[in-house]
Amino acid sequence: MNSIREKNMKVLRDHHHSLFLRLDGFEPAAGIDVIESGARLPVPVIHDSGKKLYLHSRFDPVVEAGRFISGIDTDKHNLFIVFGLAFAYHVEELVKKINDNSTVALIEKSLDIFFHLLGSRDITGLLSDSRLIFLINPGDEDLEKELKGKSSRNVTFITHRGSHQVFPEYYGNALEKARSYISAKDVNIATLAKFEKTWSSNISRNINLIIRNPGVNVFYGKFRDFPAIVAAAGPSLLQSLDFISANINNMVVIAVDTAFRILMKNGIEPHFCISVDPQLINARYFEGVPEGRTILISEAAVHPSVHRLFRGRVAVTGIAFDIMKWIENITGEKGEISHGGSVSTNACDFAMRIGASPVYLAGQDLAFTGGLAHVRGSYLEEQVFMTRNRLKNELMHNRFQLTALPRINVKGIRSATVHTNHKMMIFLSWFEKRGGYDIINITHDGSYINGVRHEDSATIKISPSGRDIWKTLVECYSEFARGDGNTRGAGEILAQKTGDMLSEIDRLIPVIEKAVEFSNTLCMLVREGPGDRNKMDYILRRLSEADRAIESKKGVKDMVSLTIQRVIHTINEGYEIDEKDSGLSGNELIAKKSLYLYKGFLEGALFNRKILSKMLNMIENGSRHESS
Repeated sequence: MNSIREKNMKVLRDHHHSLFLRLDGFEPAAGIDVIESGARLPVPVIHDSGKKLYLHSRFDPVVEAGRFISGIDTDKHNLFIVFGLAFAYHVEELVKKINDNSTVALIEKSLDIFFHLLGSRDITGLLSDSRLIFLINPGDEDLEKELKGKSSRNVTFITHRGSHQVFPEYYGNALEKARSYISAKDVNIATLAKFEKTWSSNISRNINLIIRNPGVNVFYGKFRDFPAIVAAAGPSLLQSLDFISANINNMVVIAVDTAFRILMKNGIEPHFCISVDPQLINARYFEGVPEGRTILISEAAVHPSVHRLFRGRVAVTGIAFDIMKWIENITGEKGEISHGGSVSTNACDFAMRIGASPVYLAGQDLAFTGGLAHVRGSYLEEQVFMTRNRLKNELMHNRFQLTALPRINVKGIRSATVHTNHKMMIFLSWFEKRGGYDIINITHDGSYINGVRHEDSATIKISPSGRDIWKTLVECYSEFARGDGNTRGAGEILAQKTGDMLSEIDRLIPVIEKAVEFSNTLCMLVREGPGDRNKMDYILRRLSEADRAIESKKGVKDMVSLTIQRVIHTINEGYEIDEKDSGLSGNELIAKKSLYLYKGFLEGALFNRKILSKMLNMIENGSRHESS
């Protein structure tokens, strides 16, 4: 072993032991040479089909690296994901500029290149730098593990040009995976922050509808081997309307709420409509639509106005949320639908759960086809038209939609490439993971979904089944005896359990308030440094007593925790509570997280007292209304 490699391997063993084990006794493949540059510095050369590909400048790789890194604003970022390590000249320039609280994730495709790096350059400084993470040809799980808890940071992606020219597909995919992971985590935190209380509030306001209507599970498995089509509201939905209309009696038509009015305006009455979003705007999709035979598949947490404006039968879905689970234990399970971030993923999962096969996708563009965000004529498009003026027109609205998130170009169905973004890439990934199911995409254009068949609707012929779909729906719906003694009995039991829960919360709130006070004192003591140890021990004992009191009331604890999922997720995933956390010591960070959790718990208890009181009032008013 040469002296440079020996020196590097020693540090590698001490700081990156698993990577050290991968290289211990490793024999590199042929095809890589190391030359001396004009500045007498080692540069790796890849031999590819008679070509020589230099990963750094043949003249002066340090000067080249300096110019490259000079274009990166390191002051505005504290997480740097570098695609391509090569011989690390650019990484050395980068670490000179970043601050001590930054993290650099280095992704290198080739273990062979890394092996040659260890034998050619002394990088012990980089290997021992705690800010650097070395990921050599990592799997998806490795990447997610290292990025866990870091998506709340200010991230920038850096692609090393020399590495990319050798492995363009690998680094292109790695970039998209990292972006999607960061985006998905951001979406999780943002969704929890925005909707966790809205979900609970909506469920409490929908409680009588939840009690009195069937669950979506009454339809599960009832349409085995029957084709279905999921109509989403992508820009190209209009090109699929003739196909849907021609086969309305031969397949189950499932519309997302955004597309519902489009279908109805074109004389297509879908068998089901899916609505899962808790926001008020989703109720507007049903404004002015006359009562029909369509069954609304409504998540328990949708805005109550949805049920006031939709004129027809409703079936309720469960939701993986503690308050709903608690309700279902009393009223009976409603059945869940998987979430993929978009109502169209819910609709597709519902189609699979009812046993439909194949499942056709229409209007599933997952892209800004023709520069549009939604199909023309949808409620969202109408709103743009109604509010347009000289300073805000349709063109400007669509331009905003197209530029709100960074542009990503992906393979199109008909177009060579189409414009999408990180948000839609999350939905795209959901469909790709279900490619094993019999899904056929007949969307006219948009993002190509890998693993899913794509066909032109003009070539598809669906044979009549001889079954009356509407009759089957009525039979399924009738299995649930609406308004009978069972539902009234469930309402009475739920009212009693809700009252008991409220009493328990009232007893728990003073305990949590004390825990918040003690946590505040703990933060102050830790911040001031070594001091009165007896006082510290006293605070810790009182917090332990509070923990035991909370643990003893498991039902209440679980109920309260449902409204602080953002807090719990932030702590479990290792996120920083705020930007200043990176400068705290380990003990200060622990104390702050303790305070953050107790404050969140208190907020959750107070909120749940309000929500459960509202729910109890709704049940009692509903019972009085029935009696009269």
